[in-house]
Parts: sequence; structure tokens; C-alpha cells
Amino acid sequence: MAEAPDLGGYEVVGRLAVGGMAEVYQARARETTQRSPGEPEEVVIKRLHPSFRNDPAYVKAFVDEAKLTVRLRNAHIVRTFRLFRAGPDYLMVQELVSGRTLGYMQELLIKAGAAMPPESACYIAWCILKALDYIHRAKVGENGATIVHRDVNPANVLLGIQGDVKLTDFGVAEVEGMMRGDSGALRGTLPYMSPEQVLGQAVDARTDLYAVGVILWELWGGRRLFTGDNEAQLMHQVRDARVPLLSSLVPDLPDYAARVARKALFADRARRFQSAAEFIKALEVLARRAGWPLTVEALQPLLGG
Repeated sequence: MAEAPDLGGYEVVGRLAVGGMAEVYQARARETTQRSPGEPEEVVIKRLHPSFRNDPAYVKAFVDEAKLTVRLRNAHIVRTFRLFRAGPDYLMVQELVSGRTLGYMQELLIKAGAAMPPESACYIAWCILKALDYIHRAKVGENGATIVHRDVNPANVLLGIQGDVKLTDFGVAEVEGMMRGDSGALRGTLPYMSPEQVLGQAVDARTDLYAVGVILWELWGGRRLFTGDNEAQLMHQVRDARVPLLSSLVPDLPDYAARVARKALFADRARRFQSAAEFIKALEVLARRAGWPLTVEALQPLLGG
């Protein structure tokens, strides 16, 4: 068994995930650990993968993510407490959310041939949009630039065992006018990209809203939206944005819900929801009409309550 790494004075509880550029650990502060104000004893440590320690581009991306997220304070965004170096390691200390990713939950439902309860899906989308409304309104830097997450997908949404819904992973987030890395590179998760994103065009907040539309369609529809056999086919599907009507797939879904999903997924961004606030309002109207709670109560079927 491999020896757990020394993470800057934190005791490793276990490794949670390995991504393209970082490893994620659950950790516990020791008595001698210098913690940030408000930082709990149990945290997540995100470590830049050792193979990228000497790569300036990866180091910059990791540091930029930390500098951005440490400033974000919202109930639906995973909090970053601090960035620091310990020997050769670049480490980010983040909030621990005990639970699973939305992607994990979605995979279980699809394998079981079941759709998520529609009120649960509505509430999850509403929470994600609350996070996006916050970051899209946030002003960063001297010029007051805005933030686009660029990678809203089920793997980056955490569902806590107490009903928390939190957006995470700002690794490819873009601050308006401050593109990072190769401007022509595809950055994000292909099935949740917007048509303009896959075409390499400039993106704005509406790209994030499109991704929420894909998530909502999939949760209500009980299946994946874009399922190409290979990357090229998938790119064409995403580019063309040919979206089956939910009313034909899920006849008992309220008509207004199907209309909300349709509006979120037009290929032409001018025809979509233009802001998170507009999308939020549509879901609030839907919840009111359908009698669905927009509270943690909506997640009780998933939480076993």
C-alpha cells in the first residue's frame, strides 16, 4: 500500500479523486497545523499533481484557480480557504462536503432505468443557478471583469448528505478578457458544452446556463442527451444542439417544465435564458405551478427521508 503523502501538516484520511492536473484528498488538521480563519478541522486538500510541479502553465492554472475561488462566498459554491506551498507541493485547502457527486447519483439512476424525481431535479438546477448568478455578478480585478465557469457538469456538482448542493472545480473558469492557456483549446466537458464553446467561439454566462439546461434535461429525461460513439460524433451533436422534446419522452412531466428545458437549449444563444436570474425565475414559476418545494425537502426522495 502506497504511503500517504505529507500534505503540509495535514493528516491524510483518504484519497477522494484524481483529475487531469490534481489529486484530491480528505484530510484532518493536526494540533500544530496553522489553519485559516473559519477553516474547520476536516477539509479537502487539492494537490497539483507532482508531474506538473515544474510546468509553469499548470502551476499558473492551479494558482489562478485558488486565487479566484478563495474570494467566492456563496452557500452553493465549495469554499476555498487558502493556497500554500509545502516543499515542492502546491496545495489548496477547500471545504469538505460529505456526500456524492451529482454525476455519481445520475449514473446510478440511469443504470436502474429510473429518472430523478422531477422536484429534486428542479431544486438541484435552482441551486446550481444560484451559484452561477453569484459568480456571473461577481466583479474580479481592477476592471470589474466577470467570471464564466465553463465546466458546469454533474461531476462538478456535490450533493451533501444533509442536502447541500454545491458547485466546485473552477479549474478552467475564465475571467472575462483574461483567457488562460491556449485560446483555441477545448476546455470543459464535451457533452455539457454549448454549441459556441465547441466551435471555439467566445463564451459568456449563457454557456454556463446552457450546461445547466443539459443537466436538467438529463435528470428529467432519465438518459444522456448527447451520446456520440466517438469524440467527433459527439462534437457534431453538441454543435447542432438537436434536442428531443421532453414532452415526447416523459409524458407526465409538466408542460411548463418541458418548455423551460427547451428554452435553455437553443443553439442560438440569443433565444436562451439570458441570465441566471431569468432561468431561476422560470424554475420558481414551475415549482409554484407544480407544487414542488424549492428547499432541501425536494431532495428527500434522494436522501432517504
